[in-house]
Amino acid sequence: MRAKGGNTKIVFKNQPKLSEHEVDNKFNERRLSLIPYVRDYISSHDLFKNKEVNVTFAHKGISSLVCIIETANEKLVLKISLGSHGTAEAQFLRVWEEVGVKVPHVIEDGMLNGHAFTLMEYIDAPILSEIYNNRELLKNGIYFEMGHTLSVMHSPKAEGYGRVVDGKAEFTEFKDWINSEDMKKRYQYVSENMLLGEEHGSLTTAIEILIEHTNNENKSSYCHDDFGTSNMFATHPITIFDPSPKFNNRYIDLGRTLYNHIAKGVFPKQLIDGYFENKPYQEKVLHASILISSYFKFPYSHKKKRLEIMQNIKEYLIQNKHLLD
Repeated sequence: MRAKGGNTKIVFKNQPKLSEHEVDNKFNERRLSLIPYVRDYISSHDLFKNKEVNVTFAHKGISSLVCIIETANEKLVLKISLGSHGTAEAQFLRVWEEVGVKVPHVIEDGMLNGHAFTLMEYIDAPILSEIYNNRELLKNGIYFEMGHTLSVMHSPKAEGYGRVVDGKAEFTEFKDWINSEDMKKRYQYVSENMLLGEEHGSLTTAIEILIEHTNNENKSSYCHDDFGTSNMFATHPITIFDPSPKFNNRYIDLGRTLYNHIAKGVFPKQLIDGYFENKPYQEKVLHASILISSYFKFPYSHKKKRLEIMQNIKEYLIQNKHLLD
C-alpha cells in the first residue's frame, strides 16, 4: 500500500498482525482503524518531509500498534496504545532515563485519534529472551542486573496508585487500588471459575499484608508492570522497553516480575538478590504480591487457554503457601 502526503512517499511494507483470540477482538479493530492515521501523521511530520518512508508493523504485542518507520538515514519507532485508558509510556521512559536507566529515547508523544502515541528511538539489538536461556541468564549475571535495574527504576518518588489518568494516579491510597472495582472483578472471575483456592494461599490475608506494608512504607513508584526478558534489548547495559505504566508500591512490581518468570517455570532468586543487593527483604510481602498478580493475570490467561502458565503458577503457590503465615 502506497500513500502520498505532499512530497513525502509512504510505503507500508506489511499489515498489522491480528490476534486469533476472541478476547482480543477490540484490539484488532482498533489496530486496523489506526492505519490511516499513521499515514497522516507521517505525511504531515517535518521529520519525514520530502522523504521516502517505509513503514513496517511489528508483530509482537497485543495492546499496542508498533510501527517501525525507516528513511534512508534513520529508523524510529511509533508506538500507539490500543487501550481505552491511554498510556503514560513516554512519561515513565523519561523519568527512568533521568535516573540513568537505558531506555529508548523519546522524541515526542501525544494523541492520535484518541489514542496515546510515543515516537522514540529504534534500538538495533535482539530481545534478551531470544538469545539467552535461563541458564545463560544466570551464568552471565543478567538476572542480577535486571534486579538492580528495576530497583533504580523504582527510586524516583511517585504519587498514588493504579493506572495513569491525565498524568496522575487513578487512586490516592493503595487500599483503594487493591479493592477497586477492576480488581474485585478479577477476584470474582478467578473464584467463579475455580482457578485458585485456599490451597494456593488466602487472598484476604495477602490483601491485608499488602495494605499493612504500604501503610508502613508509604512510597509509590513508577512501575513497569511487565518487566521481563521479552521487554528488554540485549545491550550493555540492558535497554528496558514496553512498560505497562502504573503507579504502585515497589513490591507489587517486583512480585509481578517474578510472576512473569514463574509462569515460565523459572524462579530467578538472582533477580531478587540484584534488587535488594543481597540484603534482607520482606519475603511475606513479596509472596503476597505474587498471589495478587496471579488473581490479576489469571482471567486473561484463562480466556486464552494458557493452561501451562496457570499450572506453573498454581504449583508454585501451593509449595510456598506457608510464606503468608
